[in-house]
Amino acid sequence: MAEIQNALVAGKSQTELHETLQRKASESMHRHGELVNGLVYGILTVPAEGNTYLRHLNIVSRDGFAHAISRLKLLATAHRFARVRPEVRSQLFWLLSELVKVSAHGMDQVVLALTRQVRSGDVTQGNVKLCWFMVRFARANYAWLSTFPVLVATTVYMLGRLALDHSRIPDLRAAECELATQLLRERFHECCMIGRDLVRMLQDVARIPVFHDLWQDMLQQPQSLSPLFAGIEQLLRTPTPPMFLANRITYEMETRLRFILENLPATSYSRNLMWFVQRYLSTPESESLFSDLIRYIIGVFHPSNAVLASNVVPRYVFLGGLLRFIRSPVVAANAKLALFYDWLFYDPKSDTIMNIEPGVLIIAQSVDKYTFMTALFIEFLAYESDAYSPELVPAIRGSIGLAMQDAVEKGVIPSIMPIYEHLRIEVDIQQNLYHLFPQLVPPVSEPALSEASADDAGLAKNDGAMLLDSTDMLLPAAVDSELAPEPPKPAVELPLPIAAPQPARTVSATPKTLIALDPVSRMFQEEFSISDIELASEGPTDAENTNGISDTTEEGGAPEDAALVASAEPLPEISVEQALEDTSLWLFGSTLQTFVDSVAAAEPDVKQIGRSVKEIVDMFAQSEASISAITRVLASIFSDSLDMEDAETNAELAATGESSDGLEHDLLHYILTAAADYAHTTNITNSTQRVLQLLVQLTEAKVDVGFRWLLHSVVNAGKPVQYARYVDQYAEGTLQAVLVRDLGVLQGQFPGLFYAVLPQIYAAFPDAFIGCRGVVKSVVALIDQPQVYRLSTLIARGQLQLFGHRQAAIVTIIGMALESDASEQVCFWQLLNAEVSGDEVRVAGIACYLLLEKKLDPASNSEAATGLLTHLKASSPTPSLLKSLFKYVAATDNSDVGVNFSGNVLTAWLRTSKAALLNSLSEVAPSALSADMVQSVVSRWLERYSQQLDEKDRYEIQQALVPKPTAPAIEVPNLSSVERSSKHRPVTRSQKAKEDNERKRRISNSQPISRQQSRQEIPKRHKYNSVDSDSNESSSDVPMTRGRRRRNGRILTAGDDNQSYQSSPILSSASSSD
Repeated sequence: MAEIQNALVAGKSQTELHETLQRKASESMHRHGELVNGLVYGILTVPAEGNTYLRHLNIVSRDGFAHAISRLKLLATAHRFARVRPEVRSQLFWLLSELVKVSAHGMDQVVLALTRQVRSGDVTQGNVKLCWFMVRFARANYAWLSTFPVLVATTVYMLGRLALDHSRIPDLRAAECELATQLLRERFHECCMIGRDLVRMLQDVARIPVFHDLWQDMLQQPQSLSPLFAGIEQLLRTPTPPMFLANRITYEMETRLRFILENLPATSYSRNLMWFVQRYLSTPESESLFSDLIRYIIGVFHPSNAVLASNVVPRYVFLGGLLRFIRSPVVAANAKLALFYDWLFYDPKSDTIMNIEPGVLIIAQSVDKYTFMTALFIEFLAYESDAYSPELVPAIRGSIGLAMQDAVEKGVIPSIMPIYEHLRIEVDIQQNLYHLFPQLVPPVSEPALSEASADDAGLAKNDGAMLLDSTDMLLPAAVDSELAPEPPKPAVELPLPIAAPQPARTVSATPKTLIALDPVSRMFQEEFSISDIELASEGPTDAENTNGISDTTEEGGAPEDAALVASAEPLPEISVEQALEDTSLWLFGSTLQTFVDSVAAAEPDVKQIGRSVKEIVDMFAQSEASISAITRVLASIFSDSLDMEDAETNAELAATGESSDGLEHDLLHYILTAAADYAHTTNITNSTQRVLQLLVQLTEAKVDVGFRWLLHSVVNAGKPVQYARYVDQYAEGTLQAVLVRDLGVLQGQFPGLFYAVLPQIYAAFPDAFIGCRGVVKSVVALIDQPQVYRLSTLIARGQLQLFGHRQAAIVTIIGMALESDASEQVCFWQLLNAEVSGDEVRVAGIACYLLLEKKLDPASNSEAATGLLTHLKASSPTPSLLKSLFKYVAATDNSDVGVNFSGNVLTAWLRTSKAALLNSLSEVAPSALSADMVQSVVSRWLERYSQQLDEKDRYEIQQALVPKPTAPAIEVPNLSSVERSSKHRPVTRSQKAKEDNERKRRISNSQPISRQQSRQEIPKRHKYNSVDSDSNESSSDVPMTRGRRRRNGRILTAGDDNQSYQSSPILSSASSSD
């Protein structure tokens, strides 16, 4: 590029410039590649010169643009393509269009790579623009696109999946649907290579009008699309190639997903899964990505035998954990269909057992601990065998049975009899097993079901429409959420599952979490708490610990959640209508019923509902209505309405760097606003207590009031006293315990918002916040490196403090951290280093705890060892730290572990604080420690780190370990004032001039001054700074000899510094007395 610019500046003509470029490109292939790289870079980054650089590229290229296309493909497959600037993306598609015009070979591979960079479930501005680029490029180059069958099929699959996400962008959705249907109608034979997932894709968008007509033609007139198309069963019998399933997962997602599935053990993968979900699946629009991820894991990622034989997390465990984070029932139904989709049309000749293995194992391995999970999926398979397509019922039943039989024969599981004979498997599930796998299990001898026949396994039908069964399980509805209210079509016209009506609202006794009320999610709610991140494969947690608080104890105290156990019995599961029949609520008249009806309206007026809530709270505060009765009513309503985003929770978008339109407040916001009017008063009245007790009762009814009240009172209103009064309503609750619980729930549901409000929570409740193990546990649970940096900055500014100065609290928190996984420990030690670095007292306490009490083993606690090394290297060496190091080496029996750790620290101190290290060694050497032990540790250190130490360092270290002799006391001569005045009389100017002249005369005559003369000259010249020889002889038992002087009890030779001699304490005191 530099030579091109120089040529242009030189004013050469186009012919001369072209000759220069051709000559440079012909020198070597390396030179040719450099020129092409520079020109491609110029085209992408300098749009104004794009045409000029493209002409130069045409001249330079010697390989038909192969090298340029390889550079473009490298960019298109980059993991960080999302960070490419919009103008560069625009130039990229312009360049691709220009290369299409010249029929450059390999362009289809670049476009295929770009289709993977268009992320599903992402409606951010950058991704929407990329969708527009792809649609416009395909339209402009439609003829070229049609010549590549794989590219045609990939584009159709991509556009069909993206159309689900763009319901709020009608122009883009219309363009995507138009292009996809055009390709399907004109190139249907090429699109058939997608296989059965083409049907799944069309099933999702079948309610969009332009796709609806195409769907009807596929069902009723298949040959109108292609003469070779025999019907939808032909597609369903064709397995989907992995390249289409992988297309909806970006390269970055694939890398991170494969890292978990190929490297992480089943005991420590949960944090990475949580991070993955928060990164890619945290928005409502991203929920469509769940089924694509499941299909990728099922059909693309097939682990090797080495991975299968290791302790790496199995696919079925990861899938079970992924299902926990689904919020929408429709999405949950789609996810279950994606999991078992290959079962419905399994053929051992064309399908692979690896597509069946996760579903088989998730059924078989869950039967002991999670029997309801096994029963859930068996019921799902039984229903799908009859309801997915009535025309294909015999074929689907046979395929499901064949899939399980093939899994048994190939050793995926030895038999399904343990499932069939399990004590917790009910009779109806056994009937379903026999209904699905008659060749593998015997028939049930007992009467099975009273109303439904064994053929349909108790699954009711209503004139061909597909309804809910007795388990309230949603069918695998895959319609667009906008179009769901439309009535279902008959099964003959649309043999695909559709949405079913929601069950009646009830007060659930299970904890409310991030998961919706879908059975797949509910199965985890019965076993797991909000803050728990361990998944199905890792065993259930304590069922009573529903508040997300650790069951370990603070120092000398009770468990943090001991005070939060509900004092009342759990609320029974009743409907809203039953709750309204309580006699204590009659005083509300029709207010409550009107409120309930307003909430249930098709288009509720949220503001009007808010005013009704304010009225209800005021009436409740000033009456004697039953708290439990009003709690049942409100809790039943909130269980269905808390999915709305609110001002408090919408701040999560700003905390994570996203943007969103203003959203209306949810119902709970108005409850909190009404309660705040009572909580902020100076005097605690009976009405205030009743309102606050209502909030507590709602919390015990599994409505997430606690963390919302914390945000409302502390963050928004800036009145911590309101939250403190709420805490006072707990009979045995402490501020720290309730705060830890609410922060845990906030961190689990809105991690970005949690980290954003930490400084405000700290400022409001510093005593409960600092040194709290539960707070630190919540902080490090889901933290990433950007948040670590932000919190470290806040700590440095003094706006946040986590650990405090109490040594007992710090070591307790460290003990908790030692039990965490590796990634949490790394972040924990970074935060600890940010707060205690440079504090020698706290660092010494941490070192003493880890080295002497915990006997730190770097092999098993490498994160803690690295963190402690960072602390010690940043501190100045002290005798106490050295003693801890030497005792640690002795405690490890002088093993390599202790020697290597201590040597690492000592070497760092020798480089940064050499003087302090030598002084500390000199103090430690004669201490109570064994001299042999100290000498042994130092010797092994010097031997191990010989390449890092020079001879001078070795000598100084050895001298520091030599014990210093105790100096005898010096007797100061007792001179009278007359003697002091006569012996220390100042030298006059004439005497000084005479002495100087005499010295100059001797130098000019080249007469050397003897040592004896030199010694005589010094006291004569500096008489006022010395003592008489007689006095010196009388002040010590050691006589003065030739060339030696005495100072502070030690003998100075003639070579010692005169300045040091003149500043002797004895002489200076004598001088000062004058």
